[in-house]
Amino acid sequence: MEGIPDFLLKEIGCLYNSMIFHDRRTKILNVYTNQLKTIKEAEHIHGISSVITEGYADSISEKVKEGASVELIIPLHVAEELKQSPYAEKLEVLKSYNNFQLRYKNEDLKMGLIVTDKCLALSLYKRRGIEYDITTGLFSSDQKAIEWGERLFGYYKREAGFTKI
Repeated sequence: MEGIPDFLLKEIGCLYNSMIFHDRRTKILNVYTNQLKTIKEAEHIHGISSVITEGYADSISEKVKEGASVELIIPLHVAEELKQSPYAEKLEVLKSYNNFQLRYKNEDLKMGLIVTDKCLALSLYKRRGIEYDITTGLFSSDQKAIEWGERLFGYYKREAGFTKI
């Protein structure tokens, strides 16, 4: 919870109607699959991510090309990864779309956040704060949770020094 500012921790009750998904023996990609589904069903996407996969990149690229508004905030180490194949080619194409914004911050962002018009998906680091927890995620379609997620995204967008890529 280290990446969540105090004023939003005080409003954590907004997440009450959320569901926690876990990866299980037979569903080892349950959280990841539901994150991709959240992206696929979105009309707009606000995201903060400290990780990158080809699946995320492909899903985001597809939504941008369909006309969805997408704003992403990533740490510098992910921005550096995006300069490599296979991401560099995809990013070059997306730069020409007005509905796509990618910003980076020169510090680690200790969360994965996807906020759309329909859903909030939140993943955090494990207790020690060293490793991103890919096996557990909080999901909600409750309007209060979505608004809470938008405030979290807005906090990072406003309060930190970002450079648009």
